[in-house]
Amino acid sequence: MGSSSTEAFPAMQEVLLEFRAGKMKFEGKKVVPDARKGLVRIARGDERLIHFQWLDRTQNVVEDDQIIFPDEAVFEKVNQASGRVYILKFNTDDRKFFIWMQEPNAEGDSQLCSSVNYYINRPLGI
Repeated sequence: MGSSSTEAFPAMQEVLLEFRAGKMKFEGKKVVPDARKGLVRIARGDERLIHFQWLDRTQNVVEDDQIIFPDEAVFEKVNQASGRVYILKFNTDDRKFFIWMQEPNAEGDSQLCSSVNYYINRPLGI
């Protein structure tokens, strides 16, 4: 039996949205960018649940996979940050995931943000 890192994550039935974005990590009280090329994927898994995933684009490996239920989280711009920084913030606990946009055209950022919120907050099964 092989052990690739993709086996830890369930298969996705339907990709709803993808865009290029790097992730950020905490260093003390600051959030700093991870320099790798990344991809955010919003997808519906075989179990019909919505997944927010971050993939390393150069290795095509899923590193983060969060299952999100409707109205459990919000995706929004971080106004205190300089640059194109966004946060996935959970209402139910203190989980926070920061990302920085890597799409070439910043003009599409607000539409991507709206689309993320649309997909993560749709009722299950739709």
